[in-house]
Amino acid sequence: MAAPVGNSYALGNTGGHPPIIKTPEEMSIKITEYINYRDSINGKVGKGLYTLEGLALYLGYKDVQSLYDNEKRTEEFSYVVNRYRLFLIDWNVQKLYWGGTYMAGQFWLRNHGGYADETTQHQNTRITKIDIEVIKSDVPLSTSEKDVDV
Repeated sequence: MAAPVGNSYALGNTGGHPPIIKTPEEMSIKITEYINYRDSINGKVGKGLYTLEGLALYLGYKDVQSLYDNEKRTEEFSYVVNRYRLFLIDWNVQKLYWGGTYMAGQFWLRNHGGYADETTQHQNTRITKIDIEVIKSDVPLSTSEKDVDV
């Protein structure tokens, strides 16, 4: 009998790897565990170092895109992922006020939080008519700076 055409390892597999996180509630619990874990490393509540990449690692994903892919699963999953993003935005806005972390918070908010430096340029130019009048003088123009008396 001839081997079936195609990838024999995929035969009967209709959905790829089963999801690591099965429900939005489970994801929410795991995110809370991640935040508590990061706080325990730093020793203070709310002072952990939280990142999208760190959460993706904690949840067992291979990259951040796998975390984002949960948003496409259901509206509830999208809500949970977006709540974590909102948490990160809030945390980074607070960092703007903490000593020594201003630049880090500013960088994160510009690149991930949807914030941007706003530059406003006002180019109000008014064209005015300029009249040039030539005044005749009996003194000849100097040809060198040495000839000029200051």
